[in-house]
Amino acid sequence: MFRKFMYMVFYKLYLNLIGALYVLKEQVLDRHRQPHVSDKVKQTIVITGGSRGIGLEAVKKFLQLDCNVVVGCRNTEQASLNLKGDDDSWVKIFHLDLMNLQSVRNFAAEVKNLHEPIHALVNNAGIMFGPRRETEDGFESQFATNYLGHFLLTHLLAQVLHESGTKEDPTRIINVSSCAHFLGSWMDMDDLNLTQMYTPEIAYGNSKAAQVMFSQYLDAKFEAGEIHTRVISLHPGVVFTDLYTNVWWVKMFKFFAKFIMKSSGQGGDTIVHATLAPELAHARTEKKYLENSRLCRISSFTSSISNQSKLWEKSFELLNITDFGNLGI
Repeated sequence: MFRKFMYMVFYKLYLNLIGALYVLKEQVLDRHRQPHVSDKVKQTIVITGGSRGIGLEAVKKFLQLDCNVVVGCRNTEQASLNLKGDDDSWVKIFHLDLMNLQSVRNFAAEVKNLHEPIHALVNNAGIMFGPRRETEDGFESQFATNYLGHFLLTHLLAQVLHESGTKEDPTRIINVSSCAHFLGSWMDMDDLNLTQMYTPEIAYGNSKAAQVMFSQYLDAKFEAGEIHTRVISLHPGVVFTDLYTNVWWVKMFKFFAKFIMKSSGQGGDTIVHATLAPELAHARTEKKYLENSRLCRISSFTSSISNQSKLWEKSFELLNITDFGNLGI
């Protein structure tokens, strides 16, 4: 019991230290950068969680760039209301609950039934902290929402993405991770659902580390298999959104938190940059992800090919996948 208590204290302190350092970095040492994109892009983009927060801001920017956007979210009415009045000449909103694997399959089928090319898949939806709970499929909720559901969705849409890209202009898969992926450096591959010991912080850190490892490993596999798709992960910044509803100090000092943290619009900018910046089409991203629209190093744990491979195999096992995207990888 004492050991578990000390683990909980350590993870809380470590996450708050990372958060404080990144707030300092983002507000003083490395101020916000605007995304580097063309004036009009005209691409088709699929994004999860585009009804609020940084996802909603990214969708608005995509629409301003004449992109066709497909939004997958739980609250479709909220998404429709929030996007009302924007340039919504080609925006589709479908129900998607990443805690339910059948919902993920249904969403993928609806996207395919549009018979449109997919130039980018943005895996943005996420949850943060809260008590431990399991999904209907038996997975820890943060791991399921932030990582496993997106792994399955990427698998289901990978072939369309490949067919929509070219060697010169590959399509992209963007995984919205976090600086909290450093907290996933103690991930137990034999207990990904945290049945033995759960803290909200390590569950979140594990899910974000998994997104980074997935991005690194799949990008390398796509390159080796000559698949015309890039896979990039990113940290959108320490952003003031409703994801922090379970963080006590943000609730108590809301005005101060809003002052020192990035806005949702600024967080959305890094997503837009990752999705559309021309220089990322052939950039070398080994052991790197995006922070503030530029490539930065990832943790040593997530850089490990051995760790990436273990997670890949575990994900295949959990989702009963034998051939990723039917692409022979």
